[in-house]
Amino acid sequence: MNKMKKKQFKQLISGLAVFTSRFIALPPNFSPLGSFGFFSQNIFLFFGNIILFDLIKGGFYDGFVFVYLGFFAYYLLGKLSKNNLRKQLLFLPISSFIFFLISNFGVWFAWYPHTLQGLFKCYLLAIPFYKNTMLGDIIFGYGFFGIRCFIERSQKNNITVPIQSKLLVDLVMARIKSS
Repeated sequence: MNKMKKKQFKQLISGLAVFTSRFIALPPNFSPLGSFGFFSQNIFLFFGNIILFDLIKGGFYDGFVFVYLGFFAYYLLGKLSKNNLRKQLLFLPISSFIFFLISNFGVWFAWYPHTLQGLFKCYLLAIPFYKNTMLGDIIFGYGFFGIRCFIERSQKNNITVPIQSKLLVDLVMARIKSS
């Protein structure tokens, strides 16, 4: 299997895993979806995942376009970070925050009074969801990133030992130094 097909196959498997995870009883907004969009850089698979889930679960509602625009921030900032570790470490949480701002602007626009008080109330009530979004992005995003670093490094050095904390830290630190 050539490199391109292997990469596409890995993205497809990852996309299916992310899609399946959305049916698991996780806390609201705690999902690998945002970090998948950030790291996979396959906009068709990312938005296909979102749209298919919304078709199945009835996710189209007043203001859903703002949610999609918020999700686009993950893709865009992932694209801007390229393979630069420092940028990835910085841009993933920023993506979460942009998603929070844009998607909840849509919630305010669709369901709250169009006043400054309505806007503040909307964002205030959304903070628990933002916490879950940020935690999901950090846990899944940095977890995927750490696993990917480990696999790349172990393949490069023919390491066959199980993942150990020190090794993972060494891999991440080496990646930071090389960026």
